[in-house]
Amino acid sequence: MSTDNDSTDQITLLLRDLFEINAAYYRGNELVFGLTHRSLNRSKAHKAISSRLKTAGYRFTLETTEAGTLLRIDPKPRLRIPPLNIILFVATLFSIYVVPVFLRNLNAAAYYIAMQLQNGGTVAIDEGSLLLKAFPLAVDGTGQDLSKGVGVEFALALMSILLVHEMGHFIAGRRRHIITSWPYFIPAPNIIGTFGAIIKSRSPFHNRRDLIEVGAAGPLAGWVVAVFWLIYGLAESSFQPLGTFGIKDLPFALEGESILMRVVTQALIGNAPEGQMYLLSEAAFAGWVGLLVTAINLLPIGQLDGGHILYGLTRRHQHWLGMLAMGSLFVLGFQSPMWWVFAVFGLVFRVKHPPTLDDQQPLSRAALLAGIASIVILVISFTPIPFR
Repeated sequence: MSTDNDSTDQITLLLRDLFEINAAYYRGNELVFGLTHRSLNRSKAHKAISSRLKTAGYRFTLETTEAGTLLRIDPKPRLRIPPLNIILFVATLFSIYVVPVFLRNLNAAAYYIAMQLQNGGTVAIDEGSLLLKAFPLAVDGTGQDLSKGVGVEFALALMSILLVHEMGHFIAGRRRHIITSWPYFIPAPNIIGTFGAIIKSRSPFHNRRDLIEVGAAGPLAGWVVAVFWLIYGLAESSFQPLGTFGIKDLPFALEGESILMRVVTQALIGNAPEGQMYLLSEAAFAGWVGLLVTAINLLPIGQLDGGHILYGLTRRHQHWLGMLAMGSLFVLGFQSPMWWVFAVFGLVFRVKHPPTLDDQQPLSRAALLAGIASIVILVISFTPIPFR
């Protein structure tokens, strides 16, 4: 009987913001609900609940009756990963592995060709033509690098950080009966091979406790993995004279870095001597990217994780703190233009966070601690000038 009651309660949480529940009973192995839609019209309510229940893994049927809506549902959900999510995961893993290696080879090949043309007295050509000439050399160089194992450690490290982050959200959401999609990983033609990943929420947050726990679970879990890879990778890193760096190397300075990156790097490697810079291993670079991505997600803006967490902690104050963060991003954009992209993102997806279904419910101790820990991580992991 307790299992039956638990199933009824879980499904009721998914229905109650869309429908009045007039009846709930078992007919054989099916759970039947008699429903009346609330503010949405019937077709929109049916569409919303269908999307929600499918994402949660339930098998069900909806019938329209004179009295309202009849929902027949198998109370045992089945977790199934949609094919699109699997395809995007594989594509992103491939892009994280191959694209950064290819881009480094492309830049190196373009530089080599440009130097040859310059030494031969040829008039400089436009960048597009130069990259076109460099493409075959870059493909060949990429194949050689991949055969030597270049890119494997970076791909495994970064993908583990992203996967743990997104699954932290997913598992916390299911624990609190917030229906979210499986993660959508996004491949990209950039220096890290990805734009990260997103999870779509199909149901509203019940209260601020759930909002904080689900919002903080991803950054906290991903940050721990990022710190592990950073420490592991720094043990393999070193510093060397700037003039000895190859074209495909990424010389790294601590100028404009996060507090955590400065402390850990100086503790494990030491201060770089005059005229030298850090040469990070693939794992250390992936850990650095993980810290950067975590800090970006923790910015207190609208639908970012930080927006969820700060609204859960402060409610109305989130809007003003989010506007302050937006202003700071615009200022930082003069040093690192990438922050203008995130400032525009914040404007498009709104700075202000919407309320939960029950903002008055007090926070649990665990939610409060998770929120405070997230703020501390943002402060020590934020990189003011990641790229110039």
